[in-house]
Amino acid sequence: MTNKRTNSSGGIGIVTILWVTFLILKLTHVIDWAWVWVFSPLWIAASLGALFLIVVGTILLLAVAGITSKGSRVNTEIKSWFKGKEQEEN
Repeated sequence: MTNKRTNSSGGIGIVTILWVTFLILKLTHVIDWAWVWVFSPLWIAASLGALFLIVVGTILLLAVAGITSKGSRVNTEIKSWFKGKEQEEN
């Protein structure tokens, strides 16, 4: 019998390790940084994630706009499908 263990968790990431390290150093007074810099790994990672979502969303929006433009081949194919269905119903 095989013992297959699968773990879907990615574990602790570099961002979390940096944040915990900065937090411990700040609380033990080893560093004298402002709290905004202690939490900087978290907000930098969140900003990069948001930027990624904005870029992907923009690309998808432009793709949809290109597909639905009047002169596109896809648009004319879709119109021909509906025209064919209208003729079959009549």
